[in-house]
Amino acid sequence: MSKVFVEYAIKPAFRESFLIYMQEWKRREGRLELLEGTDQEGLFVEIWKDVTYEEYLTLKQERLHGTEDSSHQALWEEWIEGGLRKLHMWHFTEVTSS
Repeated sequence: MSKVFVEYAIKPAFRESFLIYMQEWKRREGRLELLEGTDQEGLFVEIWKDVTYEEYLTLKQERLHGTEDSSHQALWEEWIEGGLRKLHMWHFTEVTSS
């Protein structure tokens, strides 16, 4: 089992647009969970379940650098406090005893 965590803060002016965008992602991706900080409004964490390391690398590339047919990178750059350099992603796998 593996999970990907994505963390960033969304600018208040783009909150509604962001939430609409992410609801569509959640409908398409059954393995995506979106959480918001309870003591820090606008701080979001995405939790992606059952993501291989290769899928993670693709997701990270698309989110941080975009694709030829994607304008999503510009949205993320504008929405995130501090731009894409403030978007953080990590891939984790379950620890098992040997």
